[in-house]
Amino acid sequence: MTLHQDRFSFQGQIWKQHLKPGDRAIDATCGNGHDTLFLSGMGLSHLYVFDIQKKALEETKKRVGEENISYHLECHSTFPGVEENIELIVYNLGYLPGGDKSITTRVNTTLKSVSKGLTLLSRGGLMTLTLYPGHTEGKREKEALLEFAKTFPKESFEVSHKTWGEKMTAPSMLLIQKAL
Repeated sequence: MTLHQDRFSFQGQIWKQHLKPGDRAIDATCGNGHDTLFLSGMGLSHLYVFDIQKKALEETKKRVGEENISYHLECHSTFPGVEENIELIVYNLGYLPGGDKSITTRVNTTLKSVSKGLTLLSRGGLMTLTLYPGHTEGKREKEALLEFAKTFPKESFEVSHKTWGEKMTAPSMLLIQKAL
């Protein structure tokens, strides 16, 4: 199994254990739609999908469809149109695979998005962020998010961090769960 497959398997298991039919979720950075496709098979009442690139949304729509899904060609920093009581928010940070590598998620908007997302999560809700520090902005994002997570009150959030591989550029996942 490759590191990519291992990461996807790990996050898929986490999502399956956490979600139940009728829940609502957000794919904050849909990319080519792999996470959206996985989540669309979970019996959700609604899935909100965001990306700043039209190409990403088009690819995701082709792969997944539109049943119980709303697509937003917008930055994830404010989650327009999303109401509270979200059970899961997923991020796959970095750039669009096969796309323009100069267009990446950015520290400032990602921090805003995480802050807003934490207010949308229901009690017990989960946020997963896949981090890719193999490029400059990805490294900055990882460092900033790990520092930001240290500021969360322990009675309000449980935080864990999993890394795949030994290199400093290896992908990792930050998991943040809101207390019950």
